[in-house]
Amino acid sequence: MDDQSRFERPPRPDRHSRKARIFVLTLLAVALIVPLGVYETIPVKQHKATAPPPPDPTSQAIHDLQTSLQQAVNQLRVLQQTVSSDRAEIKRLSDQVNALSGKLEALQQSIASAQQAPVVQPTEPPRQKRATAR
Repeated sequence: MDDQSRFERPPRPDRHSRKARIFVLTLLAVALIVPLGVYETIPVKQHKATAPPPPDPTSQAIHDLQTSLQQAVNQLRVLQQTVSSDRAEIKRLSDQVNALSGKLEALQQSIASAQQAPVVQPTEPPRQKRATAR
């Protein structure tokens, strides 16, 4: 009997237990593949989010134009301030020139009136020359 039991095949699993094993293995494979797939996609999404987009020539040109425009606006503001301060300086100098012109006219009028007035010199009797003896 020992010899016979040695050569006996173990009883074959029935069909239902074989299908159940295949189903469980399939579920196990899906359960492992799905998280692995999610895990693999997360770094790719983060990589895309953190990496700068490739430079687009049109957007780069627009950015350059905006930068140039901002610089031009800043230069215009500086020029406007310079012109404004120059105008104030010109106004101040003009007022000084007008004041000096007024003083010059007053001085010229006083000189002109002094020249028109008759010059009165005191009249002294002529002195006689004395003869000196030698």
